[in-house]
Amino acid sequence: MKLKTKITTTVIGILLLTIGSISILSFNQMKIILKDQFGRNLLDVANSVSMSSLVQNYLTSKDQINGQNLNNQIEAIRIKTKVEFIVVMDMKGIRYSHPTKDKIGKKFQGGDEKRVLTTGEEYVSEANGSLGPSLRVFTPILKDGNQIGAVAIGSPVNEVYNEIYSKIGRFIPFILLGLILGVTAATLLSSNIKKAIFGLEPEEIALILKEKEAVIESVKEGILAVDKKGRVTLFNKAAGEILELTKEDIGKPIANLSYEHKVSEVLKLGKYFENIEMKVRPGLTIFCKYNPLKNDKNEVIGLVMNFRDLTEVKKMAEELTGIKKMTCSLRAQNHEFMNKLHAISGMIQLGEYTQAVNFISNVSKTRKDISSILQGQIKNVYIAALLLSKYNKAEESRIIFEIDSNCKLDGLPEDMREDELGSVIGNLIENSFDEVTTDGKGFVHFKIFKLDNNLKIQVNDNGSGIPIEMRNKIYAIGATTKVGQRGVGMYVVKKIIDEMQGHIEFSIDNGTCWDISIPMERSLNL
Repeated sequence: MKLKTKITTTVIGILLLTIGSISILSFNQMKIILKDQFGRNLLDVANSVSMSSLVQNYLTSKDQINGQNLNNQIEAIRIKTKVEFIVVMDMKGIRYSHPTKDKIGKKFQGGDEKRVLTTGEEYVSEANGSLGPSLRVFTPILKDGNQIGAVAIGSPVNEVYNEIYSKIGRFIPFILLGLILGVTAATLLSSNIKKAIFGLEPEEIALILKEKEAVIESVKEGILAVDKKGRVTLFNKAAGEILELTKEDIGKPIANLSYEHKVSEVLKLGKYFENIEMKVRPGLTIFCKYNPLKNDKNEVIGLVMNFRDLTEVKKMAEELTGIKKMTCSLRAQNHEFMNKLHAISGMIQLGEYTQAVNFISNVSKTRKDISSILQGQIKNVYIAALLLSKYNKAEESRIIFEIDSNCKLDGLPEDMREDELGSVIGNLIENSFDEVTTDGKGFVHFKIFKLDNNLKIQVNDNGSGIPIEMRNKIYAIGATTKVGQRGVGMYVVKKIIDEMQGHIEFSIDNGTCWDISIPMERSLNL
């Protein structure tokens, strides 16, 4: 059975059961009330007859000569009140009035008159008399405090019930109207529900939910859903592992979990964001996409947040680009030594043996000094390899790259990854390479050391310096003086340093001087 039919049928069934039950109970209650009211009306007539002086005098008269006159008056009352019979009887139950004159003088039939003759009570009764089944009332006739007879008034039961049914029948149109309105409302309700669930049947909804759950759990990206009040409503296994979420976090405001970032902006403006980098905690940076959820009225009812662990992405990227870096480094190194070999070959051919030996000694010493610094004073292999790669590139580009002999790196600042430090160093050195000349006069100096529990990084060059118009926006994303898709390096550098609670500044003095300070221990107050 279709959902719409099922809802309509159920609501109509409940409606019929409710209205039917109320109607039956009301009908029975009204029947009792109307029957009681009808009996009271008959009692009023009976009391009026019992107090008639003509009736009382007739029952106390010994000769009873006015019998015909009494019956005529009683019949007049009966016709006026539209009852079936009015009987006046003595204490023996002998009739003195009746619509059928032949029954006058005979004993009252039905057996229900004994109560009024023996106890003197007035009451309503239903019995089968000489005129058939009837509803009748009995009341005693009293004179001077003594009972001298009784009055019985009755109407056919069918006439009584017909009267009751006619009054109750007036409610039937209202009952039918209520049923019609209920059926209409049930139909509209089922249509509205069907529309709200996009015309899907419960089985289809259950299947979609199972499919969605399977798809969400199989996705390696983290998926986090938030309602319009910013509370977590759903997350997949990957999101739970990356953000360390548990089932207890369902229903909690995302702001309390420290992952809010652009959630409030998305919920307020319904704006889509992607490629947003967010540091969740020390050692964990995620790459996010925010997609608002909207209803059929284009109102924002929540959002879905897709993200991945940027740390893992960077590691994968490093693995993928490692061969390329090695190739470039070897190519630069090969090119450099080919140039040196050509120079040595030329000196030998010219017979300048002493100069050739001195040249070889100088090259060897320089290489030895660089190797000594990188191997002995830079304890992080990643940073040492990066500096060696930059040194080889500078040699190939005819740039003098000087690594200060006082460089020293024993450990990284708290919660800082080696790839983050490498990104800072690499971007600063590359920027300096871009600014200096490649005619053998370009000079770049690099120094890294520890001072007052801070890691210090200094990069100086003799380039043209940063243009005045760029100095105030040097850290903005997209800000560059170079051609192509550039302008991200210094933005990344500034972002990393800010996250590490460090400080960066530059000065222009026959080139650009960069001075960076990163605390070895993070402050808990920030």
